[in-house]
Amino acid sequence: MPHYRSVYRSNVRASLLGAPEFQDCTFMSAWSENISADLLPVIGVVTPSERNSPDTHSSNEKSTLLQVVLKRLGGEDIEDRLDDDSALMEALVPAAVRETSVQCLLEETTTAVNGDGERRIGTLTMSYRVTSWRRVAS
Repeated sequence: MPHYRSVYRSNVRASLLGAPEFQDCTFMSAWSENISADLLPVIGVVTPSERNSPDTHSSNEKSTLLQVVLKRLGGEDIEDRLDDDSALMEALVPAAVRETSVQCLLEETTTAVNGDGERRIGTLTMSYRVTSWRRVAS
């Protein structure tokens, strides 16, 4: 049985891949280096951290940071395009991880535009807090 964080990432990727607006995107796992402009647009779905706190004697509250990062080429309207992307993700991501005893809320949206190269590259990062209640292994 896959780990619940793997399921979150997989479900979010599948949901975004199913949206016509993201059909041209390459889906990658986390990346640590600059992405070549030739690969853009790319989307990464990561779960970089998780907080744990006891809820009862038999369960823990897991608070997982789930981030969706989109990089795409653009022109003068790149920020408008990223705003449109964020509105769609804000609807799709929580629905993709929603299940019994799981809550997904958007915490932060950030955008950055790098105009140093020949074309502007926009980066959208959406940070969600996925809270779940998990049984303690005995």
